Amino acid sequence: MGVLEDLGEASRIVSAAMRLASEHRVIRYLTGITRYSRIQGTVGLLDAAKYVEDVLLQDAGESLEVEMVKFGGTNVPDWVGGPTGWALESAEVRVGSVELRLDAHPTLVAAHSPPTEGWISGEAVIVDRNWWRPEQYSNVKGKVVVSSGNPYLVYRFSVEAGAAAVALYSPSAPEDAVPYKGLFLSRSEAQRWTIPAVTLPRSLVRDIEGKTVSIRVDADVRRDPGFPIVVAWIGDRNRPGPAAVAHICHPTPGANDNASGSAALMEAAMMLSRAVDSGTIAQPEQTIRFIWTAEYTGSSVALLGHLKGLVTEVINLDMVGVEEGGGNGPLRVIASSASVPGRADAALYIASWAASRAMGLRRPLIAPYESGSDHDIAIAYGLPATMMNQWPDEAYHTDMDDVNRISRRQVVMASLSTLTALHMLSRGLPDPNYFRSRLVEEITSMRLVEGDEVGAALAASALAQRLGLQPMAQPPSEWSPQGDERLTSRPPAVASIAYVARRSPDAASRIEEILERSEPMARSAYLYEGLFLMGPQATLKEAVTIMAAEYGTRNVSADLFRQVLQLLADSKIVELG
Repeated sequence: MGVLEDLGEASRIVSAAMRLASEHRVIRYLTGITRYSRIQGTVGLLDAAKYVEDVLLQDAGESLEVEMVKFGGTNVPDWVGGPTGWALESAEVRVGSVELRLDAHPTLVAAHSPPTEGWISGEAVIVDRNWWRPEQYSNVKGKVVVSSGNPYLVYRFSVEAGAAAVALYSPSAPEDAVPYKGLFLSRSEAQRWTIPAVTLPRSLVRDIEGKTVSIRVDADVRRDPGFPIVVAWIGDRNRPGPAAVAHICHPTPGANDNASGSAALMEAAMMLSRAVDSGTIAQPEQTIRFIWTAEYTGSSVALLGHLKGLVTEVINLDMVGVEEGGGNGPLRVIASSASVPGRADAALYIASWAASRAMGLRRPLIAPYESGSDHDIAIAYGLPATMMNQWPDEAYHTDMDDVNRISRRQVVMASLSTLTALHMLSRGLPDPNYFRSRLVEEITSMRLVEGDEVGAALAASALAQRLGLQPMAQPPSEWSPQGDERLTSRPPAVASIAYVARRSPDAASRIEEILERSEPMARSAYLYEGLFLMGPQATLKEAVTIMAAEYGTRNVSADLFRQVLQLLADSKIVELG
């Protein structure tokens, strides 16, 4: 089939499903999820998953089967890391005459912070300049470290330097928003490290240096209720097929991130099962699955264990509920890694084209692979995966991410796009070459707008060839990176800098310095796409060439990538040959 036939088929599925869509139902699902504070390792996460299971069992068609399974943190792969359990009861922070309370700001305490014994106080000291260097913490003993750096590293260095507490903030959040930060301490770390970590709005940080900060946190870092996976499917439970995933975790309200993706996936399962029951949409040829779980931890366990060998391609819904404007960016379809091209991104793009047209909304943009959500886990396991995601988000990871921001029409559009893409994938559709051609054209155009003619030529030549297309240009003669190194061993991915720090704090510090002083896409390039692309059959030079095509030559340096790889090798995380 060609693109017109694929688009026609997508439009027919959208048209049939739209008759069953309900904006009221979508907002009911979303509001129901936001009632729970869904931080990983808490009872609230289990309660939210149980809510999803109960609603699906009550509202869905007969063709949808549903089950919820629970696993412990020790089941999570080492390269992801299972955080400790956590029960947060109450908290207060005082800075001068300003008092913040947990009941008004549910993101006030960094996830997995240890408790205090009553109130503790200390003088605030800002550690923002070169925060990744342990020596910057030499004068923080007995004080409250205030920083915008990586929460885990800032916390670890502060503990080791004898700080009284840590207060984290986000320089990009609205100035009065209290950000969501997570330490995600392991069980052994939670036993050894006992200082509290809280979060502050930028408005308080502006003149906080030298002021007294007082903190009280009532929490339990030993109670571990486990982690949930909710799986719903249409078809034979033992037969493989495509899946869609949405992470249900994050603190309340967490409306866009990620109640929006979770509610959109519930509506997709609802509409598709009812349409299949009524015969308006044919029974899928392969089994279609819908997965709700904790970001990274749950998806890593689901795809490696509970559903191993049963998922062929993955669609990830993460932040799909806020329309563009007012500091919020556009809805995007994120391509799969060039290491595992498939049909998922093509199906989602064609489906969203049809759904947005039917609803009178803007069609999502195309973007190259970038890391940061559960599609990473699928790709790490060798599964083609795409993500629908709206970015940037003004209220991202703050207490201002509430239901009032949500466009129920956009959530319905994401639902229609998802069920349509899954149904097409279950039948071996669509032809991916149209999407891949559009992706290469989009990236080439982006590089030219940036004035990066070498990057544009790499996209039109090396990336096109990597995706199985006819190159539209010759490789640029100016591009000649060096690097015959190969990876002989590596974990599926480096899911966090904490994974590196647990093996070598010095390596983690030096890698973070490289990333902080690089262009924005360096983290996706050096810790994800670069490792995905390299292996026994691919050299550093070949990986850097594809990354430079995807992200631009200013975002990618063969020398810096080599430094990152060497630090990972020194930490015994990868082996270079």
